[in-house]
Amino acid sequence: MKHLKSISLILLSLLMGLTFFSCKKDPLVSKVTVSCTMPDGYSDAMLSSIVLKTKNVSTGKTTSNSFATAADNKYELTLNEGLYDFTLEAKIQVELDGVMRAVSVRGYTESVKVTGETCSASIKLFIVETSEGFVIAEIFFTGTQTPEGKQYVGDTYFRIYNNSDEVQYADGLVIAESDFLTVSKYNYSPDIMSQAMAVSAVYRVPGNGTDYPVQPGKSILICDNAIDHRSANSNSFDLSSADFEWYDESTNPNFADIDNPAVTNLDKIYCYTATIWVPHNRGFKSYALARFKESKETFLRDYVYNYSYDLVTAAGTFPMTGDCYKIPNEWILDAVNLSVESEFEWIVTDPSLDMGWTYCGKIDRDQNRYGKSVRRKVDYTTAEGIVKLKDTNNSSEDFAAEQTADPFWFN
Repeated sequence: MKHLKSISLILLSLLMGLTFFSCKKDPLVSKVTVSCTMPDGYSDAMLSSIVLKTKNVSTGKTTSNSFATAADNKYELTLNEGLYDFTLEAKIQVELDGVMRAVSVRGYTESVKVTGETCSASIKLFIVETSEGFVIAEIFFTGTQTPEGKQYVGDTYFRIYNNSDEVQYADGLVIAESDFLTVSKYNYSPDIMSQAMAVSAVYRVPGNGTDYPVQPGKSILICDNAIDHRSANSNSFDLSSADFEWYDESTNPNFADIDNPAVTNLDKIYCYTATIWVPHNRGFKSYALARFKESKETFLRDYVYNYSYDLVTAAGTFPMTGDCYKIPNEWILDAVNLSVESEFEWIVTDPSLDMGWTYCGKIDRDQNRYGKSVRRKVDYTTAEGIVKLKDTNNSSEDFAAEQTADPFWFN
């Protein structure tokens, strides 16, 4: 009797398994046509050596597809339904100085909804123009914690590196923080991203043009407070030898800034806060390195950006407005998009400036982010011993995330 009962249970288990298996549905798939818009002035060029990458936003799975070429610069893929980011890298033949040369092009589009039997995506391509001069080598934005576990403010910094083979002058270099957040995507109107970057904090290195030379393979350190922070927090750094610091004249005595008279202050062009500026310590904002082609007065007068967007909440949709400043993309030497791994929604620069992002913190308010920075990877070292940093205008590829911060890692 027990034997028959055991057989019955086994048969029932098998039947349930078969029933579950038969009810399990295969994932729905779509045939996706990806169309490319060529860079301005190259509408007749044909792509070659194409690599089209897809990333499923939900699963994080990335797939790479290679094509030799294709008619009308259109490519067909079969994908499971979902939300995808598309990245395309390829070559085109262009005439430079009377000679036909292969030039790299790239394109990026994000949050494409793939659904139904067929759907489409479009990618705007641009000529790859990597920086031959200054690049952002390291950003320390997370800050540190005291031995008691309290958040410490004032020791954030930027390391700016001369990635060229010639002396570059830091005079006039601008550091700017984005106005938009990489963790909150809205349809801002007017959309200026293809022409400029919306910024809300702008500081500039002073000088007359040749006051601050930087040799090839050398760098400058720009920090918040150029003091020995170890006296107040043993987990921090001695930044008293920094090249520059930013200083804010606060309107609130409870939030006063510290000024080291031995270290040159940046010129404050504009900042949204009436107290002191601290880079977003969870990594919600992005940063750019630029050179102005206008005076400070002209910039503050003519480069205001007024925008509107709809804030959608559970309580309803509310029209919103905002204002900040805009830096033309052509002024920007380098850009780095930051975010939080679990919270990322979009990059807040044109993909021609940066088509990726990096981070410190896998989740929002990650307690493990303190004391960590994002640092640009080493590409190679020349025969002369000069280190070249990786610079493909893609922070996902160019930067190592969550590095132990070291303000003197670069010389």
